[in-house]
Amino acid sequence: SAASDVYKRQPLWVPATVVFAATLSGLTDALLGRGDHCHVGGGVHHHLCVLHPPAITNHPLAWFIIAATLTPAAWVVARAALRAHERWRLSRALIRSSRPSELGGDVRLLEQDEPVALTVGVFRPVVLLSTGLIDMVSARTLRIVLTHERAHVRRRDTTWALLDQVTAALLPRPIRGALLGDLVLARERACDAVAASAEGDVHVAAALVQVARMGLSEPACGVSIGASSIEARVLHLLEGPARGSSWPGWPMACVLALAVAGVGPAHAWIEQAIALLIH
Repeated sequence: SAASDVYKRQPLWVPATVVFAATLSGLTDALLGRGDHCHVGGGVHHHLCVLHPPAITNHPLAWFIIAATLTPAAWVVARAALRAHERWRLSRALIRSSRPSELGGDVRLLEQDEPVALTVGVFRPVVLLSTGLIDMVSARTLRIVLTHERAHVRRRDTTWALLDQVTAALLPRPIRGALLGDLVLARERACDAVAASAEGDVHVAAALVQVARMGLSEPACGVSIGASSIEARVLHLLEGPARGSSWPGWPMACVLALAVAGVGPAHAWIEQAIALLIH
């Protein structure tokens, strides 16, 4: 898929940035001619020690680097939070413009001819259906749509969707779009599975095709049965999930062995090696 291609093309700077951020404190103090944070256990060494407690440096350069790193990130997250708040206000306006229905206390109706089926609300999510959609679909399809949307309510997917959009704002645009797209698809498949357990895979797949023909668009707020790829979801229902190749056990064993060695007998050797490289 396109999302998988994006992940495969992730540049080296993604993990390199994470490693650099993790070692930034130690590198700063090393360049200033001081130790890292570890002054216990026989001397000063330049790495992030997992055995000894950290100490805070008050050098102006260290604080400047921290501020220069965190300020842009905080600005990006704040803008994303503001957009999430606007979506929350839009969902409240939609709820206020709807009316109660006979389909249950968690379902409200919108008086409009265009087909609408979505779940909105953060603290008390509800299902919104338009009268146009109810007139267009059969009784079975309506049950499937309601089961799907109620699964979103139980899973509190509207809340998680907003949090995803805020936290993903720190990622580069191509990776952010691919990641959020995968999360939306995963949520829709989970709710499709809930509906399929009650109505059957074939009937849910047929309902999704009917929803696609009605032209339900992805909502500006909330989550909807019409979101994400209908084709991928139908194939998932009818053919089952694609089986990927499993990872062999030896890479995990190597990682575990290195971790044990790093915090165990090789701890002092690693400290001395890093100190020699820096000096």
